[in-house]
Amino acid sequence: MTEASPSQLLRRLLRGQYRRLALAIVLAVAAASAELWPYWLLGTAAGVAVTSPGASSELFRLAGWLALALLFKYLLYSAAYYCSHVSAFQVLLDTRRQLVRQLAGAPLRWLNQAGSGELKRLVLQDVDRLEQFIAHHTVELAAALASPVLVAGLLLAIDWRLALAALATVPFALLLQAMMMRGFGVHMAQYGTALDELHGATIEYVRSMPVMKAYRQDATSFQRMRDSLHAYQALMSRITRQTVPAWSVFMVLLSANIATLLPAGLWLYQAAHVTLPQLVLALVLGSGMLKPLFKVIKLSTELCEVQASLQRMASLPAPVPAAQQAPACLPDLPDVRFEHVFFAYANAPVLHDVSLHLPAGSLTALVGPSGAGKSTVAALLAGLLQADAGRIRIGGVALDALDEGARTALIALATQDAFLFRGSLLDNLRLGRPDASDAQVRQALRVAQADGCIDALPAGWHTHVEERGVRLSGGERQRIAIARALLADTPILLLDEATAFADNRTERRFYQALRAAYPHKTVLVIAHRLSSIAGAAQILVMDQGRLVARGAHADLLPRCPLYHDLWQRQFDSEQWHITEKKTHADH
Repeated sequence: MTEASPSQLLRRLLRGQYRRLALAIVLAVAAASAELWPYWLLGTAAGVAVTSPGASSELFRLAGWLALALLFKYLLYSAAYYCSHVSAFQVLLDTRRQLVRQLAGAPLRWLNQAGSGELKRLVLQDVDRLEQFIAHHTVELAAALASPVLVAGLLLAIDWRLALAALATVPFALLLQAMMMRGFGVHMAQYGTALDELHGATIEYVRSMPVMKAYRQDATSFQRMRDSLHAYQALMSRITRQTVPAWSVFMVLLSANIATLLPAGLWLYQAAHVTLPQLVLALVLGSGMLKPLFKVIKLSTELCEVQASLQRMASLPAPVPAAQQAPACLPDLPDVRFEHVFFAYANAPVLHDVSLHLPAGSLTALVGPSGAGKSTVAALLAGLLQADAGRIRIGGVALDALDEGARTALIALATQDAFLFRGSLLDNLRLGRPDASDAQVRQALRVAQADGCIDALPAGWHTHVEERGVRLSGGERQRIAIARALLADTPILLLDEATAFADNRTERRFYQALRAAYPHKTVLVIAHRLSSIAGAAQILVMDQGRLVARGAHADLLPRCPLYHDLWQRQFDSEQWHITEKKTHADH
């Protein structure tokens, strides 16, 4: 969907639907013309009633024709809506499929930076808006445009002066409409941005609701939600103040043509230029001929929103090329190097001149206080973020030179926030390696210390879980996520607080089993529990976005005050326990 204007994208999406939509428009115009027949029959009946008061049979005949005209109009509209709905549902299906494929192939960096509200609007609301416009508004717009033209043609056939009188207020209304729509595109862009932020805040608020309730908080305590609501309200109030007065005058002008049509019609009737049935027909049709333009204006607003939706679809990033093999020069057991890497979030520096080396087949621990930049290092290496300066090399090859397929074949990432998909546990485990054997799955589960909890389930690894694995504990989800990363069989493994829910004993067993079962993996561990990674070949200490020390545990304790402080505080907390205070009577 990229590299195309909104109009080009719309033509591409409507490919194969032109004939059906054209038929829907033709049927809508025919239905609009059929709407004039009852009014013509009404004018004829008025003439019969005045000139021949006793001609009841003629009136009954006209009533029969009136019923047939209404039935014919219903059938035409039904056929038109059927055609437009079939086309709309096919476009909706094709568009959603294409968007899902596009998002599946989008660069990881873009997906990581995209807001949840923006993605929700793109996949759900933007597609629904396009479907609604095709299904309903194409027919309504065709009929709304055709109706005034047909009425004007009929009035012109009766007397050109009647047509001119009926259209006398149109130029003033259109001029006011043009003034009213000035700057509307800017308003729509601001509206879209405000809506994205509100959707994102709403999703975040809903997800955090258990925590909010636990602390007896409500929406007024959620700053982002409050700010988003206030910004949205202020924007809508400003748009309303600017558009409502002009819109009210516009509506009055479109309905005011009776003030010119009635005097003109009476004068023409008195001058015997039109008959009584013609006068009745002209007044009934002419006074309401401009009302369909209300719908046209409303639909033009909808069209602006559809155009904005198409613009967002067209601006999706180009899909990542299909997975390719890693360059021939890349070794089977690659090392990792950060060379003077800098990174900032929205001009807020996070990493400053970070240079580090992860030897091939080694286990390296990255430690430091909260906010030191540890997770940012993992995200940069995994390709979720892109360095502002410096270079990251894997096996001597720049990370930027690797496509998505090559990078994901080299690096597996397990984080503290373990996401499970709806399906069986086995499907989740084999996500990165569908052809993994049962023995390989069993080994990954054993190393991740997850085999016990899996075997305890009634259906074992065939147990069905819902999205996010809500029926599993946090520790169980993390162990399954680690097993999934191990099963991907990549030479580099990143563990970002992935064992946070495990106790000390389980965590130590995991690292022992990891080195025994996968001795050739290059492992980077981000952990806050230092006792479990004290045996790492290399420990990197970070503070305020800088690498301040590196070495083995025994070397760092005496020469790195920060590491010594972290170790001492953790050692003290692990030794701390509650005892019952003895009273004087106990002695």
